[in-house]
Amino acid sequence: MAAMPLRPVALTLVVVATLSGACYTDPKEQLDQMQETLDLQATLEDLANRTTELQFATDSLRGVVARQDSTLRKLANLAGVAYP
Repeated sequence: MAAMPLRPVALTLVVVATLSGACYTDPKEQLDQMQETLDLQATLEDLANRTTELQFATDSLRGVVARQDSTLRKLANLAGVAYP
């Protein structure tokens, strides 16, 4: 026996049901994705804050090293010692 062709209405219902199933997303999954996005945003903000703190500390240390280098040059000059 040959398969009977689907009627246009039945075929349309099958297509609509298939597409609806493919487009469905679980609300819990959406909430989980939103939470992961918020967590990622918080992590990125934390990294930005830490980067700012590290940059400030690096700049401060550069200033300290520059003052120490200046002091060493002055002492070497007073002692008559060559300082590279």
